[in-house]
Amino acid sequence: MRGFLLSILCVLCATVGASERDRIRLAVPGFSHLTTEAGDGIYQRILARAVENLDVELHASFYPIRRALLVFEQGEADCIYSSTEALEQNFGKDELIFSYPLGKFSFFLFTLKNNPPIASVSDLSNKQVGVVSGQEHFLRPFLENHHLDVVWSRNDALNVSMLEYGRFEAIIGAIPDIRPYLDKLSYSPDHPLLESFDRLTCHNTERNRAFLTQLSRELKKLKRDGVYRDIAGPLYVGFDDDEPGVEPNS
Repeated sequence: MRGFLLSILCVLCATVGASERDRIRLAVPGFSHLTTEAGDGIYQRILARAVENLDVELHASFYPIRRALLVFEQGEADCIYSSTEALEQNFGKDELIFSYPLGKFSFFLFTLKNNPPIASVSDLSNKQVGVVSGQEHFLRPFLENHHLDVVWSRNDALNVSMLEYGRFEAIIGAIPDIRPYLDKLSYSPDHPLLESFDRLTCHNTERNRAFLTQLSRELKKLKRDGVYRDIAGPLYVGFDDDEPGVEPNS
């Protein structure tokens, strides 16, 4: 009897261990329309489709952008929805791995419709500019040394409203996040402040490399099959099917 119970205990321990190995802790920063607290953002729906055929359990926790980055940096999450370039400011490149892109984004300067577009940050010296709190991690190189009066806000919708009320001279936002408000805005498409990709970015561990290798394979299939475009609808931003994933030391 004692031997039987011991066998059962060993099986249970092995099962729990396997479950823990396959459990990925995912930090979810709030990006307008792309990741939401309800879990129905564009990137979240794409990821859900991709993991349908993978033997993995995602444990996702939603946070404001700054908090999500801190949770990831402190090792309380295995992966995070984010631009790898932003995180490389605090991590060495060899410490991070990333998935095939979930989407492409571009930051621009926006002002009200029918106003001349603003092409350079230097044109806004000492002017009030609205930026979503947390995006300084992406925009730091463009905000430094330009003497901007930056006002941090909760989201793009609030920034657009403040622009309409005359509180801001301009706002900085990303396409596709801000695309639902473009009918109210003017910008210069030929002058992005920053262009990059949103990916699942993870700590560089053997387990995470195995996960991202499988995930990237599934994401690439979805992109080529038009699922990205179907899910994103009017917020879809196209990019090359052959963008890489996983990279360093993979």
